[in-house]
Amino acid sequence: MQASVTSNRRREYTIRIAILHHALGRFGGAEKTAILHGIYMKKLGFDAELFYDGPLPPDWKKRARSNMIINTLPFGFPPSFKGFRDIEKLLLRLKYFDVVLVHHHICPFLAYYLTLFLKTKLVWYSGEPLRALWENQLTGISSKELSSTIKPTSKECYGKSSTSILLSNILYDFSINFLRAIDKKTAKRYAHIIVNSNYTRNVIKTLYNLKHQITVAYPGIEIVQQNWNCGNDSLNNYILAIGAMIPMKNYVNLLKAYHQLPQKYRSAVKLVIIGDGPLKEKIQSLAHELGLSNLIFQSHIDEDELVSHYRNCRFIVHLALHEPFGLVPIEAALFGKPSIVSNQGGTKEFIRHGENGFLVNPQDPKEVAKYMKCLIEDEELTAEMGSIAKERALKEFTIEKSTEQLMEALKQLN
Repeated sequence: MQASVTSNRRREYTIRIAILHHALGRFGGAEKTAILHGIYMKKLGFDAELFYDGPLPPDWKKRARSNMIINTLPFGFPPSFKGFRDIEKLLLRLKYFDVVLVHHHICPFLAYYLTLFLKTKLVWYSGEPLRALWENQLTGISSKELSSTIKPTSKECYGKSSTSILLSNILYDFSINFLRAIDKKTAKRYAHIIVNSNYTRNVIKTLYNLKHQITVAYPGIEIVQQNWNCGNDSLNNYILAIGAMIPMKNYVNLLKAYHQLPQKYRSAVKLVIIGDGPLKEKIQSLAHELGLSNLIFQSHIDEDELVSHYRNCRFIVHLALHEPFGLVPIEAALFGKPSIVSNQGGTKEFIRHGENGFLVNPQDPKEVAKYMKCLIEDEELTAEMGSIAKERALKEFTIEKSTEQLMEALKQLN
């Protein structure tokens, strides 16, 4: 790739880029980022197509289809004549692209086939190692603890019969170890790796023992003027947490931290949790045991409701045990809201302690409660931190800047 990538200068020739993504049962920040990167690549003059399988909300489907071609993306297992034919068709199609971006949300069998047979330049477009395989080495959460998340996703992707055999009690550990071996071989075959934070770069280098050059291209948020330009004249009385209800998101310690706040604060300031997942009942049960009555759970909200929550909350708490980057604090920053986030992961590459939020030990509810109390008591400090967070998000973490970083990384393929 020769010409520089800028928003006002189109390339002399078109580079064809394929983005491969399996949503693996959910539509979240990773899926939004992949679609937005495709859309903004087109705006920069590149020919981007999306190969996708998974949930796609109507508004995102309409927008994606109006901006680029969306193709179906097969899974690499179980083996069948039709399945192999679909993979063969995919391989033939991808040969006509100059670059194939393989997302971390992708079937490990298919990723392995791609690196084995495809001669096109393959780039691992990674936000994290595949969590189902490597969570125990990242957070200490065992793969067995994750089975409530892994099995439903496996059934959706590979079918009930295959899942019941491969992830049975007898074969569970063998299957996970086998997939890890495949995943490691795949990682070593990519021509280049692009990741979403310096934290992720270090994790992937260590976990896979790679000598690849790994480039960082931060994800970014899309600025919609009518949504975020809302001012911050008054602070509302609730704390907001957003994310899937899975072990890694660490809601147990969030509830414990909220419980440690003095009663007068818990009575005055609600905790709103937006998310769904296999641990929902357990988390709700813990809230009941702790006597947390001023707490609201919500699931499956639309974009307008999400915007409303960002606009109306006081601040964000995001305590993931392992968050490669995390868009929630940046999205909140657009609305002038600071965040309390885990000091474990890439989120700290946006949040600067004491400046636009606080970094905390996610396993220490007492420390989390201390900073929650600080932001509840000092409205002036909360507003000041939120303003700094917004300025940083607008300057360094937009989808336009993210796409340009991504395209600059692809230039290194030559």
